[in-house]
Amino acid sequence: MCPCHPEQYVKNLSELSGRKGLADNLFEELGIAARQTGTPSLDDMERLTEEFLVGKANVYGSVSFYDFLKPENRGKKVYVCNGSACLTAGTQKNLSDKLADHFPASEIGTMCCLGRCHENSAFYYDGKITPALPWNK
Repeated sequence: MCPCHPEQYVKNLSELSGRKGLADNLFEELGIAARQTGTPSLDDMERLTEEFLVGKANVYGSVSFYDFLKPENRGKKVYVCNGSACLTAGTQKNLSDKLADHFPASEIGTMCCLGRCHENSAFYYDGKITPALPWNK
């Protein structure tokens, strides 16, 4: 593969990951493998390289790129947005401190941009992105 044409590489990987259809694709399977611990195990990643006929670097690259799959987010229950708008607003330190009252530090992670820039103080918890602390309602 010519390194001067990365768009072809992305196109090829996308086609390989979805060649079994939308319901059975590599990225969906990585998410399923990550459900229990927050990141796929090495055994799961190895299995998926064989199942989808992609290289180990492709699977590891995907896992290390997406916040929900990163190994450093293993065991996290709540994620604080660390996107530039939230950080610039200066609200995330206060939010992290409040979350620390309810979660051990080992369960608090960060995620780059949750798409709630206009609300600031965004975080992800229990399958939802929220700008308000649920226990303050």
